[in-house]
Amino acid sequence: MWNKSLAYLRQFDRNLWILSLGWFVSALGFAAAIPFIGIYFYAEFGMSITEIGLFFGVLAVVRSVFQVVGGEISDRIERRWLLISAQYARAVIFAFLAAAIYWHWGFWWCAVLLGVNSIFGAIFQPVANAMVSDILPKGKRLEGYAITRTAGNLGWAAGPAIGGFLATSSYALLFLIAAVVTLLSSFIFLIFLRVARSDRQTDRFKLSDILAIKDDPLLARHVILIFILYLVVAQLILPFSVYSVEMVGLSTTQLGYLFSLNGLLVVFLQIPITRLLSKFTLTTQLAYGAFLYAIGYGMMGILVGFEYFIMAITTVTIGEMFMSPPSLTLTSRLAPEGRMGRYMGISGFFVAAGGSCGPRYGGALLDHFGDAPATAWLLISSLAVVSGVGYLLFRRKLPAEIDARG
Repeated sequence: MWNKSLAYLRQFDRNLWILSLGWFVSALGFAAAIPFIGIYFYAEFGMSITEIGLFFGVLAVVRSVFQVVGGEISDRIERRWLLISAQYARAVIFAFLAAAIYWHWGFWWCAVLLGVNSIFGAIFQPVANAMVSDILPKGKRLEGYAITRTAGNLGWAAGPAIGGFLATSSYALLFLIAAVVTLLSSFIFLIFLRVARSDRQTDRFKLSDILAIKDDPLLARHVILIFILYLVVAQLILPFSVYSVEMVGLSTTQLGYLFSLNGLLVVFLQIPITRLLSKFTLTTQLAYGAFLYAIGYGMMGILVGFEYFIMAITTVTIGEMFMSPPSLTLTSRLAPEGRMGRYMGISGFFVAAGGSCGPRYGGALLDHFGDAPATAWLLISSLAVVSGVGYLLFRRKLPAEIDARG
């Protein structure tokens, strides 16, 4: 068994493992701090869930725009240096956030710093995803995305457990740790990562190119459906965090355990699940993942308590493992030669746009249906059903060679 596992892992380029290591370290620093910032705003500044959701919605709009910018830039200059620079900048910003919290500089300092951090985080994501396509041939990319997701979620497993413990004593320390760890990821990319880019785009990018998805109806359908799904996916970090701690009464430590459970499940199950689903088309995996999201988030309003939330998070996480690698793989297959970064950026734009509207939508529902949270969570879950049905219909239009799993 171990020999088979080692043989499977050795078939991938060493640069994929270095990219995955840097991704893990980056996620570790991010996940130790960011999931708890909404709770800090709620407790320190007296903001409502709707107001916090609106703020993070604005951040997500910024992030969505710079997802496209990051993808576009990555088609023109060396992606490795973009990763290094973005992570270095994020480390510096995390350090300033630690200072802003420690010396009580106020909400607007935190808001501006988080906004700038979102810009560099948005640049990092499409560049890293496009780099997977540089490293691996088309037939290996689905497994490659599964591996990088596993690495990132290993960081998500450890980060919130650390953050949940530290949040009981010092939010400033959370961001100081995030700064140090993020800087380490920059050094990993600088010292060890060596990737030759496989394609280059020479034509100039215009903002109207975002609207040019109308000229690629397959990409248009995919990004619209993924936008709808990410309206639901986006509930985990902010609305669920505030709901579980401030409305249900979980401790920040328990919340950290739930986020760690999410990460650990992906670490141990992402690659096996990806291989188990080898006979299913990409759109089928996306549809099943969406339906699992609907079930998991629906449970959060009906079954309340730490033990039940474990069940709900487990269901949501399995849905996440179903849909995330095929979503990226489908985008990469739709991309023409020389446009990988652009397509990843456009896809990232709609993912981030879903992340922008999702917390606002969920926060408004939780504020409005405060005495009936089940109604709020069922309305949230209904969007995942819409996306799942949409992907089942989409597979009828998608050419078999693009939708095929292999």
